[in-house]
Amino acid sequence: MARVLLKAGYAGPNVRVHRLKLEPLIDEWPPRSHVALYGSGPLAPADVEKLLKNFAARAWRRPVTDAEVAPYVKLVRGLMADPKAKPLGAIKDLKYRGYHGKWTKLPKYDELKPAAEGALAGGLIDIRPARKPEYYGMVFEGRLVAPVAGEYAFELASDDGSRLIVANQKVIEHDGLHGASTKRGKVRLAKGTHAIRLEYFAYGRPNSLRLAWSGPGIASTPLSVTQTAPQQIVGNPDEARAIRALQAGYTALLCSPRFLYLRENAGDLDAYALASRLSYFLWSSMPDETLFRLAAKNKLREPAVMRAQVERMLKDPKAEAFVQNFTTTWLRLDKLGKMPPEKGGPFRFYHDRRMEPMLSKQAAAFFADVLVRNERITTFIHSDHTYLNAHIARWMYNRGDVPGEGMIRVPTHDPRRGGILTMPAVMTATANGVDTSPIVRGVWLLENILGTPPSPPPPDVEPLSPDLRGAKTIREQLELHRKHEACASCHRKIDPMGFAFENFDPVGRWRTNYRTNGRPKIDATTELPNGDQLADIVAFKQMLLKREPDFARCLTEKMLTYATGRRLEPLDRGEINRITTALAKNGNRLRDLVHLVATSEIFLQK
Repeated sequence: MARVLLKAGYAGPNVRVHRLKLEPLIDEWPPRSHVALYGSGPLAPADVEKLLKNFAARAWRRPVTDAEVAPYVKLVRGLMADPKAKPLGAIKDLKYRGYHGKWTKLPKYDELKPAAEGALAGGLIDIRPARKPEYYGMVFEGRLVAPVAGEYAFELASDDGSRLIVANQKVIEHDGLHGASTKRGKVRLAKGTHAIRLEYFAYGRPNSLRLAWSGPGIASTPLSVTQTAPQQIVGNPDEARAIRALQAGYTALLCSPRFLYLRENAGDLDAYALASRLSYFLWSSMPDETLFRLAAKNKLREPAVMRAQVERMLKDPKAEAFVQNFTTTWLRLDKLGKMPPEKGGPFRFYHDRRMEPMLSKQAAAFFADVLVRNERITTFIHSDHTYLNAHIARWMYNRGDVPGEGMIRVPTHDPRRGGILTMPAVMTATANGVDTSPIVRGVWLLENILGTPPSPPPPDVEPLSPDLRGAKTIREQLELHRKHEACASCHRKIDPMGFAFENFDPVGRWRTNYRTNGRPKIDATTELPNGDQLADIVAFKQMLLKREPDFARCLTEKMLTYATGRRLEPLDRGEINRITTALAKNGNRLRDLVHLVATSEIFLQK
């Protein structure tokens, strides 16, 4: 029926969805994920050790020994054996008072007579003792133990008003009538016990109250009963206590340095460290079961196996992390948003249309296309196609022939465009939000495309402010700047690389004149240090294509640094030469480079 309707031109109902809530259909209870963490019934001592060992192996990305998990097993068993043990983060001596009334703001509860009061033995804030669906208020008071001195963060979510006071300091004010929403606050606490007070009122339905905290040595931990609290999953108090004990053990495992840091010993990486390095290189995440199995068999160092795994991982949707993160790192797109264009004037559309996220997606889509097709890396310098959506096409490229919100591959119809160098993301990241700078763009190209960054200024040379009177354009200003001997040598190398991009404004649109008084015409000609004259950006890109070996080496070094998480050293030059030589034999193709990096000695060793 759907095919018939769509074929007939039916475009669907005119409906705007403001909120969509999805709930999974669970075909078994407890679900498998719950069984994997807490078992399927009463827990024997051996079950506790097995559950913790399995969890630690996943968290630490390698097999673990009995001795390594022994402290965590001891912790969990101790909590299970103590019937008075409270949940992690529980509030001591927690008491509540309940009140009846209709309020639109928190009343002065201490002046009112409570309708009910009592203790919460579990140590977790719970609004259920109010036994009313609406029009009530509650006050919770107890003692909170800060294990060490430091700054603690609290997160309070409520429907309706609430207020959190810790150590006699108002930490969060969330008063008034409102739907379920969250506010956060921080407070510095000395080591020891501190008074905690939480005030709350519910005007109508639905109503909810949640509180969590985190701090030195404490991951985000609930201080209130939630829908997934153990007592709501199981009815047996012993099983609920076992679940809380395991949660404490899992929290401790996740606070371990073995989870928080990738530890690699000097020399050849062992099989599990190699699996982690490969996974974080291509997925920015921990290894999957396939990589763990190959690590257990010590197979990953076999070239054929490594190649097969790289191919498998690049085809996985998780490889989008590599595309996005490497593109951002290599092209320095992390600078987007640091100095955004002014919100008014000619760049207002940049903010009104929320262009910034789209610019990053355009660069990532182009990189992904080169990777999937295994195209030559010179495609990044010049191509006859690009990726656009309707907004970028209209506002950045002055084109009306690209439909839709998604990025699609389209011909450029313009030799000035194509490649990644003149994309709006790069042009915006290398401008200051108001105007362009040939110096910034020149340094960017030398560092990230040619791999020949200029030397930093000598430490004994003060920044110069030359007499710029009479200089109407940035070119004239820089010519005066280069007359200073201390600046000339570096700027003869930097400035020509930036002048070629002057026709692109601070957000990457094409322009022919500056916006300054008199609107002087832009001169994008450039003279290289060797004396070659280049007329425009098209000629400039042709020059860069002739320096393909330099670009290949630069991109190789950038990818090796990203893959290993370390700076390259002079001793790495031999292996870099081997990679670039092998890469050139097949035309300097991007996917081939990923394979060469993953099988290089630099990647396989610490």
